[in-house]
Amino acid sequence: MHTRGIDHLAIVSDDMPTALDFYTRVMGFQLVHARRVPFEADRWQPPYDNLRHYFFDMGNDSLFAVFEYPKGLAQQVRDHVGGMQHVAFHVPPDKFDAMIERVKGCGVHVIGPVPLGGRFWSAYILDPFGIRLEFATDRSGTGRSVIESVRQTEAEARAELETLFSDPSEVEKWLRHMPLKEGAYA
Repeated sequence: MHTRGIDHLAIVSDDMPTALDFYTRVMGFQLVHARRVPFEADRWQPPYDNLRHYFFDMGNDSLFAVFEYPKGLAQQVRDHVGGMQHVAFHVPPDKFDAMIERVKGCGVHVIGPVPLGGRFWSAYILDPFGIRLEFATDRSGTGRSVIESVRQTEAEARAELETLFSDPSEVEKWLRHMPLKEGAYA
């Protein structure tokens, strides 16, 4: 099975006007579709009828969706199992500093840019609902794709996988599935 990437990523809000403002004005996303969806129990949908689903163009033919839930519900905890820890948006290196300045210019607190080792440079913000958003870029100057920039050597991957699996055959199985640096897995 092959996917091209994210079709849409959906987050939950309880205030659609605030979400519209933030994701268009601060993030620069264009609203491309606005609708309400009836509740259908057999699809694991949220248990609310006539729920707003608004979709924004987040670039590269991918959508960012905001679902509006009723006010007064408990807020999700991103650091609990099953929570969404954060959303990282790739920003091309030549647009990274301008994106950060745009967000700061909208009065949003930005942490970073922070060097995270290797190609990774990131900056972090919170949306109005407490969702942690990351802007990630490659400042290595090599022009690699996102996937190519995170490839590891066999030794690097092996060292980490051995902390997860005590069975050497499991480590070998996963190494065979990884696109490793310095040629194919042997």
